[in-house]
Amino acid sequence: MSDEAAPAEECKCEAGAPKWVVTFGDMMSLLLCFFVLLLSFSTTDVIKYREMAGSLKEAFGIMASVPNTQVPAGQTIVAQHIQLPPALTVLVTVRATAMRMDDSSSDVEMEAGADWVRIKVDGDALFESGEYRVREGAGVILDEIGDLANEFDGTIIIEGHTDTDGPANSRFNEADDYLGNYELGALRAVSVLDYLVRQKNVDRQKLVPLSHGGARPRETNDLTEGKARNRRVEFEFRAGAEAHNDDIGNEIKPGDQ
Repeated sequence: MSDEAAPAEECKCEAGAPKWVVTFGDMMSLLLCFFVLLLSFSTTDVIKYREMAGSLKEAFGIMASVPNTQVPAGQTIVAQHIQLPPALTVLVTVRATAMRMDDSSSDVEMEAGADWVRIKVDGDALFESGEYRVREGAGVILDEIGDLANEFDGTIIIEGHTDTDGPANSRFNEADDYLGNYELGALRAVSVLDYLVRQKNVDRQKLVPLSHGGARPRETNDLTEGKARNRRVEFEFRAGAEAHNDDIGNEIKPGDQ
């Protein structure tokens, strides 16, 4: 036998990078483009930033003020020079307060759009079952809404909603329960308007009471829990619109007993 080692076989690998590297590179390029698009579409939420800044201030004391010489991420220089109308500026405050009410109370929910904020209050928190007079203790919620109404210059729509059960003390018979619900919703909306005008001195010209009765349920009326959620009063703060409420406004004056 020969002591010489057998010659090593030549590598038969293909020239260039492995085929999977090309696919991997394409995927990384697409991901990079995707995240660049996300960054270009992003905006800074002023309300959340202020809440976060307030939390940091409470946790660490007064924060040092550092001059900012850069444009905030996700915003353009053009956007910084846009002046919002006064009503929309106040609407930002209304939205922030409504968010806090939503977080602190299970009886309050909040929705918001570009030029409106809607506050939904459970009917059982404001009225006894089948009644339209504001119950004792409801002022905790209505007083805060009244403070917002005094700061807001736009239209505030007060909507009364009920379940499908006809009220026991309705003027209408059982065959016309839906009319009784419209009546109850209207009386509740006007009662809330009356409270805001008398107790909080809100300008009655900006308040518009409406009744939807049981026509706009949030949940099914086949369940007790669903009926409870359908009984509610909603406050819509809408910027830029004018309220026309002369008929009701002439009958209710601040301070009347």
